[in-house]
Amino acid sequence: MLKRCGRRYIVGAIRTYAKDIRFGPEARGLLLKGVDIMANAVSATLGPRGRNVLIEQLMISPRITKDGITVANNVQLEDRRCNMGAQLLRQTTSNTNNEVGDGTTTATILAKGMASQGLEVIRQGQVNVHALREGMLEASRVVCEELQSMSQIVETIGEVEAVATIALNGDKRLSDMIGDAILKLGEGGVFLLKESKCLNDELKVQEGVTLPEGFVSPLFANQGNGNRVEYSNVLLLATLANIERLDEILPALELAKSKEQPLLIIANDISADVVKALVMNQLRNCLRVCAVKAPSHGSEQRDQMQDLALAMGANLLENATGLSAIEAEDLGVVSEVIVDSSSTHLLHPRIHNEDQVHARVQHIRALMEEAITDEEVDKLNERMGRLFGYLATIYVGGANELEVSEKKDRLNDALHAVHGAISDGIVPGGGTAYLRCIPALESLAPSETPEHQIGRDIVRNSLRLPCYTIARNAGVNPDEVIRQVLEGSGNFGYDAAAGQFCDLKERGIVDPTGALRSAMSEAAGIASLLATTEVLITEERIRPKVPRNQVTKDLAGLIGM
Repeated sequence: MLKRCGRRYIVGAIRTYAKDIRFGPEARGLLLKGVDIMANAVSATLGPRGRNVLIEQLMISPRITKDGITVANNVQLEDRRCNMGAQLLRQTTSNTNNEVGDGTTTATILAKGMASQGLEVIRQGQVNVHALREGMLEASRVVCEELQSMSQIVETIGEVEAVATIALNGDKRLSDMIGDAILKLGEGGVFLLKESKCLNDELKVQEGVTLPEGFVSPLFANQGNGNRVEYSNVLLLATLANIERLDEILPALELAKSKEQPLLIIANDISADVVKALVMNQLRNCLRVCAVKAPSHGSEQRDQMQDLALAMGANLLENATGLSAIEAEDLGVVSEVIVDSSSTHLLHPRIHNEDQVHARVQHIRALMEEAITDEEVDKLNERMGRLFGYLATIYVGGANELEVSEKKDRLNDALHAVHGAISDGIVPGGGTAYLRCIPALESLAPSETPEHQIGRDIVRNSLRLPCYTIARNAGVNPDEVIRQVLEGSGNFGYDAAAGQFCDLKERGIVDPTGALRSAMSEAAGIASLLATTEVLITEERIRPKVPRNQVTKDLAGLIGM
């Protein structure tokens, strides 16, 4: 028995780790098949007339979206060799999305066009693939430089709203909402997207800092029929210590008394005896004071309290020793404090260190680049809003979960596009900016290496694809659209929503320069790698054995086994 079981174990192990290896044209053909499927799925969403994509979700209703990165993340092919091509193309969209948050569909279309042409060249005979790759990369750099040279600075809220409208597939109401928020918050505005409890979308701009913790005792209340604390010109004590005895915070209380200013205490924990003593001082009018527990727990609490202290011009005191040696400089000063049973709102800090706040913001932005989940990004956005002292929340409404999810995808793209446009400028939209880069490539001196020149030509030909795809999705003749746009100059291009040729900037059809540059560089990088691939190694597909029990069969079928 042992020997037989041992043989079975060895045979199973060998089958589990067997590899499928494909070479040359066959390998590249399988990769290209996956690239085509991925690109066709994603490109359907491009432009104002782009189509919707329905995505199956296990056990719940399908998801509907026009967001390129969402579509790309859900493409998974059964053939592992083809799937490798699809996933390489998805890497293009992911890199572009991580870098600028927009332009993912454009990057996919460009990468597919370059990869298809590159593989076709290699199929025709012996080619120096490294020279081909260098030619593609050189041409992409020239295009990026040309895009930057034609870029124009965003100067008005109307231009901000134009960028948002394009990213929102023509939804003017939502783009106006973003424009209003930018007008109130400025260029560095921090946005959060949350689901609304009603059908309508709503924008709430919050000034100051709000903490999700209220007073530790309702007896601190002095306004609103005993349910709210309101103080002006308030001293702020921020500490991670557990305050067990009144004498630990006596120096801070004496400072507040001598300055005749209210004191807000935010601490990790405050004992019942200390709370009772503070309330008695409040009721006897000896001292205006309120105590609040610090938000969150552990390392997250430390991060949030450090952000709060920086934003309010205070020093975060780590323990009881710091409390006993407190100085006036350790206390922040806040113009207005409003505290109720569930939240604490701090308005307009009087003093804070701009350099330290800027360094902290840069640190949080670095963390956002490494964040994996949307929840992590939202928390980091909240922290950044706390440092800036203002925050805009868009509550996304809809008739059902599908509508809300699709709208959130578009809003997220629009917000990234707006921030990118403000920082890097804008260029004509509708694929026109890429067409205007063609003369820059044609003006380059011919390369002595044929493959190098072919690589340049591949990129030049691919520059037509975004405009071609937008026109095709709009149901018009794409070749005729490209011909007329190339005959024009500057901002002249095609408005696919209205079906007219016009000055695109005047019409508000613009793209963020950074998004187009990132899409080009990422597409050229991935496409040139695909063209230089010679071998594919994949795992052999192993179908799991499903028991014959009918209930188990049904469950297995439900999850695709």
